[in-house]
Amino acid sequence: IMVMKTLIPFFLLAVILSSCYVDAVEPRYDDRDRVVGYYEVEEYSDTYGDLTYYSMRISKSGHYDEIYLHNFYAADITVYARVDYDRITIPFQVVDGYEVDGSGTFYRGELTLNYRVKDIYNGTRSDYCETTAWLE
Repeated sequence: IMVMKTLIPFFLLAVILSSCYVDAVEPRYDDRDRVVGYYEVEEYSDTYGDLTYYSMRISKSGHYDEIYLHNFYAADITVYARVDYDRITIPFQVVDGYEVDGSGTFYRGELTLNYRVKDIYNGTRSDYCETTAWLE
């Protein structure tokens, strides 16, 4: 009986603790929210040595980690990219006669991209570009 009396408090404590249910709700954060918007773009072509200025828009795609870059390369094409925190990856893709691939980063409203574009219809050589874009 003495053993049971000492076990009863531990048993009650176990029942009380097991009956507690904590539901932790973590806020859902979407890395893409920071990069979505309109940009002023400065693009330097390492291949041709020229500088181009244009506007670009970034929107969310239907996939959880993808974005669309509209008017990419000032060619009125839309390419998709993946976002992982501050890293942007443009996987190899062919869009309206352009081969595109590259990567970049986003930090405090500034998007920096390095990519390759090749116009496959005209058979031009690959254009390697360094681009800085500022969120408006």
